[in-house]
Amino acid sequence: MDFLQAVYLNLDAFLIYFFRMVEQPILGYFIGIGILSLLCVIVGEFTLSVAFRFNKAGIDQDSREMTRMQNLSISALLVKDKPNYKLFNREANEAFGKVFFKQIALAAASLWPIPFALGWMQTRFVNVEFLLPCRLPVVGETVGYTFTFIPMYILAHILFGKVKHKLPYFRTVETMLASYKEDSHKMITLSDLTEASKDNSVSDPKGYGLG
Repeated sequence: MDFLQAVYLNLDAFLIYFFRMVEQPILGYFIGIGILSLLCVIVGEFTLSVAFRFNKAGIDQDSREMTRMQNLSISALLVKDKPNYKLFNREANEAFGKVFFKQIALAAASLWPIPFALGWMQTRFVNVEFLLPCRLPVVGETVGYTFTFIPMYILAHILFGKVKHKLPYFRTVETMLASYKEDSHKMITLSDLTEASKDNSVSDPKGYGLG
């Protein structure tokens, strides 16, 4: 308990410093919330990169399986092999589900600092309110720290996205992601196979030319 309390107190002292960098309270507040938002973005992006490296092999396998089954289902449809089309399509949907939820989990990995930042701000700025130009339904006449943090986080995320390819570690991650996209297997479409059949490229109806 003493250890966790010590961690919290040191983190609190570190974060509140940015809010006290200038004497003007309102300016200090926005400087602090801007730096806090940027820290959340950086920590989140770093977590995302670590999670991607850790799960890359599994994502690769599921992506290849999804593409292969999708291609086989399109090929089966072209030659009017309905039983195999249903089989391959079902397998493709299952593989897609795995890829989709892994991508959602990776995206969530980059957002985990937000609730912690908001929780800390509640301990410091729960009574801070900003008067709105006019009364809004549900919101009312004033807003709290959440309505300043979220837009600032979005802005920080956009700005960081424009410069992260110039930062040493994140540049490596960007290169890895770019090569990953280039190496991804191409998913064929029905129009691709239709053109192939016109050119007599599909000669084995049950083989589908995909192996």
